[in-house]
Amino acid sequence: MAAHSQASVGELIELRELAPGSLHDLLIEEIAVWRRDLRWDFDSSAALVRQFADEQTLGGHALVSGRDVLGYAYTVAENEKGLVGDLFVREQFRTIEMENRLLAACVDSLAKMRAIRRIEAQILLLSSPRRMPAAYHDQLQVHERQFMNCELDPWPEWPRRVEQCRLDVDVWHERYHDEAARMLADSYDGHVDSLINDQYRSVGGARRFLTNIVEYPGCGSFDDRASLLAWNRDTGRLAGMCLASRVAHDAGHITQVCVSQAMRGRGVGFALMVEAMRSMRAAGCSHCSLTVTSANRKAISLYERMGFVTRRNFAAMVWDGIRPARRSFFF
Repeated sequence: MAAHSQASVGELIELRELAPGSLHDLLIEEIAVWRRDLRWDFDSSAALVRQFADEQTLGGHALVSGRDVLGYAYTVAENEKGLVGDLFVREQFRTIEMENRLLAACVDSLAKMRAIRRIEAQILLLSSPRRMPAAYHDQLQVHERQFMNCELDPWPEWPRRVEQCRLDVDVWHERYHDEAARMLADSYDGHVDSLINDQYRSVGGARRFLTNIVEYPGCGSFDDRASLLAWNRDTGRLAGMCLASRVAHDAGHITQVCVSQAMRGRGVGFALMVEAMRSMRAAGCSHCSLTVTSANRKAISLYERMGFVTRRNFAAMVWDGIRPARRSFFF
């Protein structure tokens, strides 16, 4: 259906003001949109949103008209960082203005928390990521990203790449967590994605990032059989990793692929992705997706040669320097 002609329709309220069950119909529609547009099963994430909303413990805002919820966005505060976890407006009422009302309200509420210094948001279903709300606009950075998809049936015929190193490969195991975190932080040193996600900037942050990937359903259900790590056989050092998840019964997703700075340009990332996607296909996946920052042209070129096609452009938004960091004084 066409978007509602009145862009300002709906009253803006906090999610905690909603009665239990209020998000039910909206989340059913959001699940259908994720399946239709991204071929992604959003049920697990929606179940968590529904649970915390019904418990009235979820931060964020909703646009309501009478008993109907027209749209919502939820937030998470984590130490000195705030996250806008999701934003969705029902298609009948979706306009840029409606989405921006929700986004601006979330940014404003997070920025008013005394501890918050930084806010991050990556919202795949946002209609127009180039038209941002005015709130805290002087701190806003926008990085364009791409959602890409590759068909696995029939199995792609990729050009051979000459391997310039000898690798030992193993599937993910918790015992590799710390070593993987150290390599992750090293591989993203100076990378554009470290501007988007500050967890890439330290080993401690990388540990938290890996925990989120492995234990929580935000990027699908972690697939340990298709999540691979490679060591340089000559040095014994971790050379790269490719982590994967299942986002639908027939769909896999590359949640992370990175190569140590010392091993770049040797086909490590390509080799790990091929094996991860082979494992996905053997488990019944007919396609695989990933996300990538548009400025990372070298990675995009590789993905396109592998058969990935951009299905959606979206924005990674960062509001940094909301207020100066506190100074500590010792006497």
